[in-house]
Amino acid sequence: MKTLQSTFSVLFILFVSTCFSQNYKFDKIVKSNFSTQLFPNQEWTNLFNSEDDSYHMQIYNRNDSLVSRIFDIKENQVHYFHIDKSDSLKLYFMETKNMTSNITENKFEFSEIKEKKGIKEITFKILNDKDKKIAKYKFVIKETDKSYFSVFKLSALETQLFNKIKTPMNFIVLEAKGTNTSGRFVKYRLESIEDINLNIKIPN
Repeated sequence: MKTLQSTFSVLFILFVSTCFSQNYKFDKIVKSNFSTQLFPNQEWTNLFNSEDDSYHMQIYNRNDSLVSRIFDIKENQVHYFHIDKSDSLKLYFMETKNMTSNITENKFEFSEIKEKKGIKEITFKILNDKDKKIAKYKFVIKETDKSYFSVFKLSALETQLFNKIKTPMNFIVLEAKGTNTSGRFVKYRLESIEDINLNIKIPN
C-alpha cells in the first residue's frame, strides 16, 4: 500500500496549474469488492475525506489507462481526470460536468446491534415515502471513533448519493449483503482502508 500511496502522491505532484479554484483533500484510500449477479467481484478504489462526505473520488481502469473522477455533491459536479500510464503516470484534468441533484423521500432504519461470536451485525432498511421497504441489507460492522458509514454509502448506494443518512452509532461497514432499490442482490466487502494525504486542485 505504501507503493500505491507513493504513486498517487507522484500523480498529484505532477499535476501543475497556475490558477486553481476548487480544492479537495483526501485522507482515506479504500479498496473494496462489490458483486452483483451480472458483475461479480468488481474491485473498487475510492478516496474519501473522513471529515467531509460531500465529495469522494473513484479511480478505475479504462482500457489501458487509469481514469479518475471526483463527485462533488455540494456543487453538483463531476470532475474527470485521465492518467496515462505511458507518460510517467501523469494526471491530466479533462473536464467538469454538472450532475442533477437527486434527493429522494426515502427513510432509513437501523436495527440494534446483534453480536455472535465476536461478530457485530446490523440490519439496514430503506423505505419509500409510503413506509414500504424498498431495500434491505445486513451489515457486518466494526465500531469506530467516528462515523465511516459514508465509505459504504458513497461506494455502494448510488441512489442515495444526495441523501443524508444518520447512523445510530459510529461504525464502518466491513461486509454487506442484501437487495438494493432495483431488487437486485448485491454483496460488498471492505478490503482495506488506509491513511493518505492528498490534495487535488481543479483549474479554472
